[in-house]
Amino acid sequence: MRFLLATVVKDLIRRRRDPIALLLWTGIPLAIGGLIFLAFGGDDAGPSGRLLVADQDHTVLSALLTGAYQQGPLAEIIEVEVVELEEGHERIDAGEASGLLIIPEGFSAAVLESEPFEISLVRNPAQRIVPGIIEESLSLVVESTFYLQRLFGEPLDVIVGTQPDDANVVPDSTVASVSVAFDQIVDRTRPYLFPPVIELETTSPGGDEEGFDFARLFFPSMLFMALLFMAQGLSEDIWRERSQGTLRRVIATPQRVATFLVGKLLAGAMLMLVVIGLGLIAGRWVFGIELHGLPMALVWTTFAGMMLLAMMVLVQLFASSERTGNILTGAAIFPLAMLGGSFFPFEAMPDWLASVGRYTPNGWALTKLNQVFAGELPALDLLQSIAAVALVIVVFVWLSMRRIRGRFAHS
Repeated sequence: MRFLLATVVKDLIRRRRDPIALLLWTGIPLAIGGLIFLAFGGDDAGPSGRLLVADQDHTVLSALLTGAYQQGPLAEIIEVEVVELEEGHERIDAGEASGLLIIPEGFSAAVLESEPFEISLVRNPAQRIVPGIIEESLSLVVESTFYLQRLFGEPLDVIVGTQPDDANVVPDSTVASVSVAFDQIVDRTRPYLFPPVIELETTSPGGDEEGFDFARLFFPSMLFMALLFMAQGLSEDIWRERSQGTLRRVIATPQRVATFLVGKLLAGAMLMLVVIGLGLIAGRWVFGIELHGLPMALVWTTFAGMMLLAMMVLVQLFASSERTGNILTGAAIFPLAMLGGSFFPFEAMPDWLASVGRYTPNGWALTKLNQVFAGELPALDLLQSIAAVALVIVVFVWLSMRRIRGRFAHS
């Protein structure tokens, strides 16, 4: 017991003298997580932009065209501002808007008379999403205008060709004929328009659950990314023990090899306990992520971290040198992180890839942690999982002990 305690204290003192390494192990996952979080967006805010409109026609139809961007979901994305043509060119060149829509003079007359017309849209090349939305919406309006012309072409021709009398009044017969024509067209198209032939039904899996919370989804993955980096960094210490002759002295007593390895795992577990504890505090009370079962989560992640550390130590012992050991553990970390849900949550991965990732050591442990956070893992099941992890740790320690005695006994 004294030797075990001495091993733990020695490793903790050594880590206290090298705080930069600990900061790097935890800082890299935080940096990666922050970049991914920013890339996907941490809130519900969508894209937004400004559309400048140079209306040179100043008619009802041109106003309706501009108003199409101020209705429904488009109004939440695009802010419309009417400007003069010269000002619009200057501002779009300066990158102050997502697009400039130019409605030429004679637009309304061309629409009513079914003549060709041209509308210009200048896109901001520095933006991609909002200018694309503006262009697609404008294409939809142009196509709709074309089909409306085909449907209502005859009554429109009557309206355009009607000349008011001296009192500037349209004859009642003309008004009646146009009204009847519009009514007949609507009756013919009613089966296709009321209701539409295509019905759209929007559903969301989960019913009344809250919206997509990327921070909550990615937070457990970031914790296990930190554990992977810590496990790799702590496992490198086995080469320092060899260079300092510690392994040679430990091998002299068979019982002390296992005690020595357990001591290093316990020291690593204490460091992981601190890091994960700080991470849970930050996630729950700093970033406001709704988490459940924090004590259970802390215990589970600590045991899972010990398992990862024991695995990395075993990989180091099969390397021929410290450099090779670093390459091997690094080559193991990134596939485990990619498949095991550390870089991308399982919910954001293809189903077949997520099913494979859940069978990796860290992926399995991450799945259990998500169940703990969701309050879906009973205490008995958690104890059984901890017992399984403890058994795996015992196997890794036994294999590492045999490797140390067989490879480093004469080094």
